[in-house]
Amino acid sequence: MKKLLIFLAVVLAACGGQVNKEQHDHETVKEQEQSGGSPSLNNGRKWKADEATRKNAAEMAQVVNDRAYADAAKRMQLYAALQTKIDTMVKQCTMQGPEHDALHVWLTGVLGDMKELKEEAGEYNEVRADLKKDIEQFNTLFE
Repeated sequence: MKKLLIFLAVVLAACGGQVNKEQHDHETVKEQEQSGGSPSLNNGRKWKADEATRKNAAEMAQVVNDRAYADAAKRMQLYAALQTKIDTMVKQCTMQGPEHDALHVWLTGVLGDMKELKEEAGEYNEVRADLKKDIEQFNTLFE
């Protein structure tokens, strides 16, 4: 009986520690999102993304790297193509918890670049380069 009680105490302590870690991760990501901070890794590890999100992020990278959009005259076509990919990503995403919050922090940066693209703020090649960098950052942050 004594061994069972010790086992239960250890299991409960371990579960409580996991809940506290997840709550801490969630709070850390929320602080990054609210402060406009750049996304970061999950305690040195990549966040887990669902299959649909990984697929849509890869498609966004293909679009922004497509040479067909190298000409500044294609600014609005690039915007429309990326917006379609973002809309699809949002619809198909099944992520939850801190991973989902981290995705929002990453996406906030991309959406800021998208706003500059749409409003024709800044030189096209610079805006496109920022978009490339921010979209490709997905692979650094998520697996």
